[in-house]
Amino acid sequence: MKRVYLHEIATVVPEHSYTQEFALDFQLDLICKTDKQRKFLQKVYEGSAIYKRHTVIGDYGKDPKDFTFYPKNRSLKPEPSTKKRNDLYIKESNRLSLQATNKLLELLPAHIRNSISHLITVSCTGFSAPGFDLHLIKELRLDPSIDRFHLGFMGCYAAFPAMKMAQNICMVNPAARVLIVNVELCSLHYKQTFEPEIVVSNAIFSDGITACLVSSDKDDSDGKRILLHSFLSKYLQGSEDLMAWKIGEYGFDMTLSHYVPDLINRNINSIMSDLFDKVQIGKDDIDIWAIHPGGKAILKKLEESLGLDRDNFSFSYDVLWEYGNMSSSTIFFVLEKILRSNEKGNIISAAFGPGLTVEVGYMEIV
Repeated sequence: MKRVYLHEIATVVPEHSYTQEFALDFQLDLICKTDKQRKFLQKVYEGSAIYKRHTVIGDYGKDPKDFTFYPKNRSLKPEPSTKKRNDLYIKESNRLSLQATNKLLELLPAHIRNSISHLITVSCTGFSAPGFDLHLIKELRLDPSIDRFHLGFMGCYAAFPAMKMAQNICMVNPAARVLIVNVELCSLHYKQTFEPEIVVSNAIFSDGITACLVSSDKDDSDGKRILLHSFLSKYLQGSEDLMAWKIGEYGFDMTLSHYVPDLINRNINSIMSDLFDKVQIGKDDIDIWAIHPGGKAILKKLEESLGLDRDNFSFSYDVLWEYGNMSSSTIFFVLEKILRSNEKGNIISAAFGPGLTVEVGYMEIV
């Protein structure tokens, strides 16, 4: 079978950031009305295993008269409309996707820019047509006949369909060079409400952008690269209402049930077994675990169910601590850390998203 490689990965975050300590104080002042609410909020933020998160919104910590996104008052009300949030998404997705792709191209041989044949863009946090895919083609002066695909509104697991699509393209067309760009600006959908599920979403999600190259030519990058072996997808029946992402009047509305970690915990071993059977390896053959850090609770449950410990998920915990949950971009942040490390060997990667959908992949550092 043709060997297909994930070459360099470039990661980018917006310039603005805030610590979880700042976010907690901000939320305590803004939405808490009772001691019970304060205690719940403190428990969520202090137990998040997140230090800081990045955002395209530059208003936090400023005097209200200097706000550019929120109304110029400390209540931040009326809340920005979905249109206003999406307008900022369009502007920032164009800017940050270009920044990430330029960073990627600087890591690759010079001839790659003019030989990119396919572009896969991924995002669930905003919409526009034309989108940042066309912006990239224009600004980078890529071939206007490049094949373009957009994976939209799939959520945290969408990097996996992107990698599978890129792998399939390269297996059919050995000369293909596929650029994958993920843009997730989750902070645009912050909600001022004390519904527990929204409180948790507000506490963990953040903004992140990635760009990577997939091809079947090993010489398209120097140093280490990730060999893509095989993938498996599983929809957990009856779980549709546990994790969902819908368009609302004031941004997108997130449903994130506290049952999600338990559901993943009950199903992950059978899903992993299906993948191991497919590729004829066992858990003992795995050297590196690259798990989407959807939240501390998910990582802890997976440690328990897979018989692993925190050290096995060190790359995932590091990304969670430094950046939070950046939806579909997050797994590329994890894989980028692995590429930059001294680790080598077989990788199992996994992510979870609306549906509830579980995506797993078998890869290898070569």
